[in-house]
Amino acid sequence: MVRSTAWSLSHLWRDDEEMAKKDDDHNSRRPPAQWTAAVRAPRPSWLLRLATYVLLACAIVFLVCHAAGLGYRHDRYNDISPDSDLPQAHLRPPPEAAGQRQVQDGPIQHMNLLTSIRNLITTGGGISRNRNVLFAAASLQSAAAVLPMACSMARELHSNVHFAFMGRSDISMEDLVQINGIDPSCPLLLHDARPDYASTSTDERMTLAVERAMIIIHRLIPPQVVLIDSTTTEEPFFHHGTRKYVKKLQTTLIELPERAGTRLSWITKLDSSALAAWNQVRFDIIVHSPRTGTGNLKRLLQSLARADLGGHQVPHLVVELPAVIEQPLEKFMAGFKWPPRESDAEQTPSMLSLRHRISRSRLTEEESSVRLLESFWPADPSLSHVLYLSPHVEISPYFFHYVKYCLLYRRHSRRAASEMLSSNVLAMSFAVPTTTPDGKKPFRPPRSQPEATAFLWQAPTSDAVLFLGDKWVELHGYTSRVLEAQQSMARLPEILAEKRVGRQVPAWVEFAMQLSRLRGYTTLYPSQETANVIAVAHNDLPDEPEEFGPSTSAQNRGQQTEDGRLADSMVDMLNALPDEGLQLQLDEMPLLSWDGRLLSGELTLGRDAMELATEFRRDGRVFEALQGVVSRVGPFDDEENGTSPDDAQGQYNQNLRRKAGLDDGGFLAVFVDGCFDAVP
Repeated sequence: MVRSTAWSLSHLWRDDEEMAKKDDDHNSRRPPAQWTAAVRAPRPSWLLRLATYVLLACAIVFLVCHAAGLGYRHDRYNDISPDSDLPQAHLRPPPEAAGQRQVQDGPIQHMNLLTSIRNLITTGGGISRNRNVLFAAASLQSAAAVLPMACSMARELHSNVHFAFMGRSDISMEDLVQINGIDPSCPLLLHDARPDYASTSTDERMTLAVERAMIIIHRLIPPQVVLIDSTTTEEPFFHHGTRKYVKKLQTTLIELPERAGTRLSWITKLDSSALAAWNQVRFDIIVHSPRTGTGNLKRLLQSLARADLGGHQVPHLVVELPAVIEQPLEKFMAGFKWPPRESDAEQTPSMLSLRHRISRSRLTEEESSVRLLESFWPADPSLSHVLYLSPHVEISPYFFHYVKYCLLYRRHSRRAASEMLSSNVLAMSFAVPTTTPDGKKPFRPPRSQPEATAFLWQAPTSDAVLFLGDKWVELHGYTSRVLEAQQSMARLPEILAEKRVGRQVPAWVEFAMQLSRLRGYTTLYPSQETANVIAVAHNDLPDEPEEFGPSTSAQNRGQQTEDGRLADSMVDMLNALPDEGLQLQLDEMPLLSWDGRLLSGELTLGRDAMELATEFRRDGRVFEALQGVVSRVGPFDDEENGTSPDDAQGQYNQNLRRKAGLDDGGFLAVFVDGCFDAVP
């Protein structure tokens, strides 16, 4: 109908030239008469799809820019690296008046942190993946507490030490370090890890910002350990964010207690590898009460209660009570708490175990040794150890700090990993004996030039000694097999029959001495000056081992140090120790045999062990009876389970034999687990 009407009107002005021309113009825009398809408008669905694609593309661009750290830049960013060639990014907004501030809870930017890390990577400094230590803080008070420690550790040059500030304050990093006495000579690596709008951010945003900053640091310069202030002066959001990061990425976290600069100043001497084992290393304490008298035990337990536990896991304390408990001791133990309530670990559940045996008869030497060895078993021999304290010992307030310092340094530092004698250390003593093991001659510790020095001695002690977990396992297995073999032997070899240790010390020390001679093990002793400020052994009260009866008097107890004076208050441990707690390398220390002879090194230890093996071999009947003992010391390689000896120890023995110039072909290996390397 429409088309017919248009055709009719065109004929009305067919003879009018002007109107005809207009009609031609209209017809030129129409399709030919034979074209029948109608022109359609775009479908609404295509418009929606196009709009969706555009929005999606914008979202992707925004997310990419956000992940790359790009975004809105503000006017007050101060780069912490003035030598950077990168353009200055401005992130932190100008401070607003208190009435105009608005709480921010939007996307988080860390341009300052990214720039400082980028500069660090560009210059090649502090990016080693296995030497980084991170100190972090959010409050100005906590920063003042940890910055001096961080600088002290950085000056030791054992690790790449970083400090990251993640608080709300608008203070510049330059002013922060200057106020806390950190001069430009300190090789501490600084990072401004505050987010944008930090001063007006919500706690939830700051918690997320701390976690995100930690993850950025972890991915670009991964730290082996993170150290923070655990006190209430630190911001709660910082604690929450840091602990979420640690839980997610399994990084070692050291939570510093109050006055950490004084109480834990010694951690600045440790490298990143040693600090990484902070939360893994632990030790239990064993104390055997004397049969009579309670004065010594009370003094020891009181000194334990006074000792500082700040920053440490509370060790499990096992007290072996005598068969008959005197009333004063019973009353004292009823009021004794471990850990003490006034310590930092007051919320920790009780870690005290009291053991009271049933039999009232006096223990034999074998029974006493078995009872002691059964008091502890390491869950992980490489990380779990045992500290034996005699009742007549009194420890200093920083005793536990020194024990952990020695453990981390001697077992987990990079320097310890390169020491050949490290695997020969059976135990660490914290007191120096005054007589030889038999108690008959005075013992004078070796000296290095005019100064006293730490030393290695094959003779173990029982005053205050920490047995390493893997060596305790060997001692346990060795004692078990020796006691089993003795029941079927008509004659014992000299090393088992002749007592080298006097009756002034517990019977189990004899087995430890035998194992040291057979394996070439040594005990690490401190210098006399160090021992005097760490622990002292008193001789004012009788304290004889129960298994030897009352014949041993206080005057005959040889392995005791003279009465000393301990610090009454908590002081800086490094200031109290000689040479600020300097630890010598093992190969720099004097090495003594079990009878006090000065040895030349580990090769001499190996030769002495092989000479002892020869003595066993000369008597075929004795060797046959003891073959199960001397060839299987470890409990993991007995006949029942059929497992093989320790591969690492076997390799060590092969290396030792090769260094000694011995030909494997001319010797019969009879001690495959390491007691004897070979016998002719």
